[in-house]
Amino acid sequence: MVEIESPSVPETPHLDDYDHVRLLTRSRVAWEYLRRNPDYRRDWRVSAPGRPQAIPLIDGTLLLRARRRYRRAEAWGLCIFRRSRSECA
Repeated sequence: MVEIESPSVPETPHLDDYDHVRLLTRSRVAWEYLRRNPDYRRDWRVSAPGRPQAIPLIDGTLLLRARRRYRRAEAWGLCIFRRSRSECA
């Protein structure tokens, strides 16, 4: 008789592995979702946003101004795409 191997099933992660998520802000959770989303990553690669222009305001705040509209970013509810820290040089 031929034995048939069952497909390997990855171990179910323990809830304790995700304790750090409770410490994240809503915007950080949203960013973590986006940066892992393959559709978002594809749109980011296609758009290649570059660096926005920084305009210093009187109170010292830097206003970041995109050099053009990023329609793919707007579809995600963003003005421009953001690079993840691991992709920043």
